[in-house]
Amino acid sequence: MGNPQSIFRFFLSSLSALSLAGSISAQDFTDLKSKKAFQLTGSVSTQASSRFSDWNRLDDPFGYSVNIQLNPVFYGISLPFSFNVADNRLSFSQPFSQLSFSPSYKWIQLYLGRTSMDMHPYGLTGHQFDGAGVSLAPESFPVRFSAMYGRFAKARQGDTALLSDISRYSSSSLPAFKRTGYAFNAEYNRDGQQASLHFMHVSDRTNSLSPVFLRHVSPKANAVLAASFSFTLYKDLKLNGQAGISSYTGNLLEDKEKKNGILSGIMRPFLAQRPSTSIHTAYKIGLAFKGISLAYERIGPGYETMGSYYFNQDFENLVLSIARNFPKIDIKADIGWQRDDLAKDKASRMDRIVGSAYLNYRINGMFSLSASYSNFTAYTRLKPIDLTRPDDPWVQDPDTMAFRQISQQAQFSFSFASFSETRNPQQAGIDISYQSSREKARQTFNDYIYATFHHSIRFAGDYNLQSSLNFSTGIDRTSFIPSTFNYSLGPSIALSKSLLEKTLRISGGLNYYWDMQGKQAGGSVAGLRVRGSYTLCKAHVFDIQFNGRLRFANSEPRLGKEMQIIAGYRYRFHLDEFQIKQKKENRRKKRLEKKRAGLIRHVPITPGW
Repeated sequence: MGNPQSIFRFFLSSLSALSLAGSISAQDFTDLKSKKAFQLTGSVSTQASSRFSDWNRLDDPFGYSVNIQLNPVFYGISLPFSFNVADNRLSFSQPFSQLSFSPSYKWIQLYLGRTSMDMHPYGLTGHQFDGAGVSLAPESFPVRFSAMYGRFAKARQGDTALLSDISRYSSSSLPAFKRTGYAFNAEYNRDGQQASLHFMHVSDRTNSLSPVFLRHVSPKANAVLAASFSFTLYKDLKLNGQAGISSYTGNLLEDKEKKNGILSGIMRPFLAQRPSTSIHTAYKIGLAFKGISLAYERIGPGYETMGSYYFNQDFENLVLSIARNFPKIDIKADIGWQRDDLAKDKASRMDRIVGSAYLNYRINGMFSLSASYSNFTAYTRLKPIDLTRPDDPWVQDPDTMAFRQISQQAQFSFSFASFSETRNPQQAGIDISYQSSREKARQTFNDYIYATFHHSIRFAGDYNLQSSLNFSTGIDRTSFIPSTFNYSLGPSIALSKSLLEKTLRISGGLNYYWDMQGKQAGGSVAGLRVRGSYTLCKAHVFDIQFNGRLRFANSEPRLGKEMQIIAGYRYRFHLDEFQIKQKKENRRKKRLEKKRAGLIRHVPITPGW
């Protein structure tokens, strides 16, 4: 343990042992004296329902559920427990299966147990690990530092009976090595000038898996060296960027070798190179000036990082963004271009053009409108198989196939809200949404429109009346088949009233919808809902509701009915150390008062009673 790397691992491994006393929530020890020593919060809720339907088959028309939530808190450390029974199914959760403890004191933050850290988008970002990490961010010092060490994956032994055919393994049962790693990030930030350096090293433990599986799976390793920066060139003109180099070895059991090249020379001290080692780069650079920004990103084909669960590679994109805020208008627009097949070795190439625009206009204190539009256009070019053999004399000017797909979405919203001081406050608005997807080559398209007009008003006596009119339509066409036009339309109305100082709330509503399939009526549905809720002592809530629907179908002569009754109860409590002691003291005083009044006495048992 004499070298610095071993000392670093030992330090972080020792911190991980402290996670046994941790919890799921973060803990700030900066002002520990002001925190309560103990609190207990939780709830108990039950619900029972009965349902009857003519057109939906129900295996069990009766359902019930019981849920208990307990959350003891010690000096701000939360330990939530939950217990749930629903339709003869039992579930239980407790915080010790995935324990995470994040204590902090002023500018020091620890990450202990099963946790995650975000250091760099091209390195460690969001991957969970079992171990320890630390983040140091002093306010008066321009340097910030973060580091971690832990286990990224457990070892998983496979079934030796399936060794003859490895394809019989499922993705979740494949044998896997134990994977551990460490990472750090150092950042300098002063007066808007920022620069950071990030390093990550993750590798599989070759001795964590039985040797019989080494012919089918191989241990891997990954080292990432990344950096980021952000500088102010002149007043509001800013330059920012980030870059990463990833060295990825597919088999640690191979013999070491020395590779030539600049990238190999940079990564050689961090990860031993073998025949299966590949080195790739990724970078992004952007320029911003007064709400206008231009960014270019390129992630090379084959770029991999073990510090992320999902990572896109083999693409480059260019994005122009505009975002400006005025006293009454907010404007934002983006347009970007992206393509893949950077190495020109894929069977197809796709080019994408993405554009979006957003507008928010505050007309005055009562009226406002917003609108947005986005367009996604993809061009896919399929290469013939013969293009992989350009020296073939029989291939002369081979043809290619191209597909163009367009997806569009537009939204519009206009709203009105009266001032709250008016006698009958009102709110109204209209929302329209449009979605379209088209493929030019096959002449396939899908268009959908959703529109809603809604209005609400509050009358004297705390009556709230809500109404709406909904409309939706769709036009579909698939592979030269004639298009179909379907739509549905229907109003809805709801009325609610609060009684007994707002402890009792009663509400009810009606709705009606009818569908049209082309030129034929598809049927209609009428619905009724009634609900009552009563709150007792701000902790007990009793709730009952009734839902009913009637379906009128042209294809069926009889009327379809569906009814549902739901009854529920919920109790919420919040106790702290002072409240618990106070309740014990109150109970003790009541017992003393009863004894003094002679209400509590010993009554002898008479024979023959």
